[in-house]
Amino acid sequence: MSFNDSFLDFPVIETKRFILRELRPDDAEDYFNYFSDPDVTKYWGYDSPKDAKTVKSGLLRQGNAFKRKEVIEWGISEKEFDKIIGICRFGNFVRGSMANISYNLSKNHWRKGIMTEAFGAILPFGFQNLGLHRIQAMVMPENSPSIGLLEKHGFQIEGLLREYSFGKLFTNTLVYSLLADEYLKLDEKSAF
Repeated sequence: MSFNDSFLDFPVIETKRFILRELRPDDAEDYFNYFSDPDVTKYWGYDSPKDAKTVKSGLLRQGNAFKRKEVIEWGISEKEFDKIIGICRFGNFVRGSMANISYNLSKNHWRKGIMTEAFGAILPFGFQNLGLHRIQAMVMPENSPSIGLLEKHGFQIEGLLREYSFGKLFTNTLVYSLLADEYLKLDEKSAF
């Protein structure tokens, strides 16, 4: 599959416990309920949404961004309840060869291996389906759980951006990346 073909229909991905799917307007309340928690947005760099209506309009913008081949944002949905508990996304595509990865998760679901499972599904999609050469992540140095997740999946630190714009903040930001050939070597060793 090519980069452009990946945007014909929203790519639904199933893992052992979850469905990674397109966010729908009726997900706005669930998304708002967990994303309005200051602990969840602590390292996000943006203000929490004011209400579910604000989230709903944001979800519509994300859908349009997908149609323009700018973003793929998966809602992490529990299979049993079809309730959104987090997101993973690829965005900031550069010529179909590079993307940023970002993610967030409801505090009630932290430290349960959910993001590890989601990463195990979307990284192959990024390298194999989208044909990406590089996936990168920006993370604040204090966000040790996120750093641990990235390192667990083979991402390597590249450096520190001093007082980089992280949403509305100017903060030191670490840059991590994973290249396609590094991912293939890890995948061959069944690291995930």
